[in-house]
Amino acid sequence: MKIREVAIKKLIYGSIGASAVFLFALLLSFTVFAGRILDSSLTRGMENLRERLGADIAVVPKGSENSYQGIILSGEPVECSMDRKLEEELRAMEGVEEVTPVIYLASLNASCCSVPIQIIGYDPETDFVTSPWISEDYSLQLGGGDLIAGANIALDGNNTLTFFGRTYDVRARLNRTGTGMDKSVYVTFDVMEQMLADAREKGIEFGEGSDTGITDRYVSAFLIRVEDGTDAELIAGKIMRNGEVGVVQSRNMLSSVTDGISLISKTLTVITWVMAVIVTLVTAILSVFRVNTRRKEWAVFRMMGASEGWILRLILLENIIMSLAGALLGIILASLAVFPFSRMIADGIGLPYYGPGATEIIKVIVFSILITVLSGALPGIIAGAQAGKTDCYVLMRDGES
Repeated sequence: MKIREVAIKKLIYGSIGASAVFLFALLLSFTVFAGRILDSSLTRGMENLRERLGADIAVVPKGSENSYQGIILSGEPVECSMDRKLEEELRAMEGVEEVTPVIYLASLNASCCSVPIQIIGYDPETDFVTSPWISEDYSLQLGGGDLIAGANIALDGNNTLTFFGRTYDVRARLNRTGTGMDKSVYVTFDVMEQMLADAREKGIEFGEGSDTGITDRYVSAFLIRVEDGTDAELIAGKIMRNGEVGVVQSRNMLSSVTDGISLISKTLTVITWVMAVIVTLVTAILSVFRVNTRRKEWAVFRMMGASEGWILRLILLENIIMSLAGALLGIILASLAVFPFSRMIADGIGLPYYGPGATEIIKVIVFSILITVLSGALPGIIAGAQAGKTDCYVLMRDGES
């Protein structure tokens, strides 16, 4: 009988110790796979955020700095307004290359709107942030329309969305980015003008005055790109002396997000390796225990002509089989826990989150299996060497006692 057949039969009719090796392998594989997928998703989300920001500085109403970051990172619906008269002053600043206004309007969680989401208005004449990546990022062309929807926006049956009692056709849906942009709808200032007028009829005030020409007088923020070689922090300092506005630097926001992702990444790495060490040690103890409880079995094998190496390979193969089985089941369970709930995980973390592609997933699967099998193989070698070196006469005597 081949050693593989012996190992499989022993496991089929095996002991609690073999089941324990399987269970610990499952736990390790689950931890490694889930941790690596989360780490990879956060890293890719960070890269997408860096590519999408576009502006060096955001000028917002004082006290709205956190709200602005919430829009970018998690798509949390907010609305704010400020006088547009500051625009010319910003354009005239030395070191400022481009300035574009944007408007943030939150839809209502009521019958007048399809969904409570963030609506972002941009000015096509001056925009340098939104238009470039929108024009390159269509995932589905839907013909003419008024809106461009983020990847996570649920459309009505006819590819439309309703806001403040008016229905709009959706022009296109954007590819997923893993940032708050996936939960937003994008419109030009012409469309935003109509939305603001409709919103005012529903009791939402944006700015002051009549229902027309609102975007000419009020905006939510100014996005600024500084000239090459200019320190954005110096420009931000000059703007803050105004005292009536708040400033968010993309560099600082990216740094904050990077720190958060780095902390999570380090924590996941530590958990993974601590788990690997614990599982290896526990598997070693279990393997030695199983060897000692099967002393009569080794005596029989030795008397039948089995060498020390044969016994070592048998125990090693048993551990590898159980570890591999546990690794595969752990990966399946981790996949069921991570992938279907990725959006919920992203919302809970509050950081950019973009799931890995097929190639990265395959790499993580291979890595998880490798770590898990090694955690079972090393103890198997130790236990197998111990069993193989024991004197046959002693084994037989112990077996008869």
